Amino acid sequence: MRKTAILVLITSALFWVASAQTLQSFKKHLASPVKIDSLTTNNATVQIVEHDDAATLAARASLKNQSAVNGYRIMIFMSNSHSARTDALAARDTLAVKMPNQPTYITYENPYFKVTAGNCTTQEEALILLEKIKRSFPKAFIMRENIPLDELTR
Repeated sequence: MRKTAILVLITSALFWVASAQTLQSFKKHLASPVKIDSLTTNNATVQIVEHDDAATLAARASLKNQSAVNGYRIMIFMSNSHSARTDALAARDTLAVKMPNQPTYITYENPYFKVTAGNCTTQEEALILLEKIKRSFPKAFIMRENIPLDELTR
């Protein structure tokens, strides 16, 4: 009984400390010097870079009269075989069933049919999407692409 009471007390204290931590205090903690031991302090600094969301990126690009922004998509299929068109449609349909909210695109660049997915504005976002897609398409990979603003804001 006594162990249970102590465990509950410790758990509630940890929960209180964790809930009190804010993003700003976390950033401040990361940027402060690290004390390695009682005699030395590492004066390294950490720079935190936050990427814009898609809406902010699109708004900024439209102010500059851009029609597209640099981004990333996941290549799930590429072929120039005799059945490439049919296989591309099948790949697109397979992804649509597994990830219905993910935009997919079929393009033809002579002599290849290509199927890409996603409208990622950062590499981190593309890596997360890649790991999800690799469950169904193990040979998928990230590629850089100019993403039209109208596709980015859908």
